[in-house]
Amino acid sequence: MQTRVIFAIVAVIVIGIGAGLWWWQGSSPPAKQAATEPVPQPEHVGPMENGEVPAAQDAQRAALPALDASDDYVREQVGPLSPSMADWLKQDDLVRRFAAIVDVARQGDYPRRQLAFLTPAAKFPVQQQDDRILLDPAGYQRFDGFVDIATSIEPQRAVGVLRTLSPLLVQALMELGAKDPDPLLALRQSIDQALATPDVEGEIELVQPKVYYQFADAKLEALPPLQKQLIRMGPQNLARIKSYLTQVKSFL
Repeated sequence: MQTRVIFAIVAVIVIGIGAGLWWWQGSSPPAKQAATEPVPQPEHVGPMENGEVPAAQDAQRAALPALDASDDYVREQVGPLSPSMADWLKQDDLVRRFAAIVDVARQGDYPRRQLAFLTPAAKFPVQQQDDRILLDPAGYQRFDGFVDIATSIEPQRAVGVLRTLSPLLVQALMELGAKDPDPLLALRQSIDQALATPDVEGEIELVQPKVYYQFADAKLEALPPLQKQLIRMGPQNLARIKSYLTQVKSFL
């Protein structure tokens, strides 16, 4: 099975959100609502080995667990992917969290609750130059490792896994209020939000009118929260993310 790969997609889309959250807190999981008709309970399915040819889509979907019973299955599949996924796997309602992240990101917002556990312990660095406050480029490298992991998954295979998980994601999106959800469309919209992030070179000036920092450039400050977080990752990381997401989108 390729189930574990799908979590790399969400890491790409929202890595700038979760890893870059620098003043917001909160880690409550999305509230459970009444479950829809579950997918049949599977027999045990082990993680896909390197080079294994994927099974037919229908067989993969038939092997999916029910949404309410999917956490252990997801942990088993995602665990071998990378130690970096450990914090994610400690959470509950993994599929619901993933659906909530995609749903929020497609609107240009940031999934603060679902990714609060990724908030760096240290404050995001800034530079003081006379009466000016600048975003410190030294802080960009904090995101390099996340981008390395997220962009290491072959895009076509990742999209194939998303198609396999669609039945569970449809249920989770319906719980969030979507009447006729399309997980592929939701992901495409999330990617479009990320790709629309402007490329910013050179110094980025900040202001601090109250407690939190803001971009001094009114055009940057008016951007959706998702795009502002991606800018805070730095131009090189943003370029890598855009390149990867463009490939992912080509298979959607």
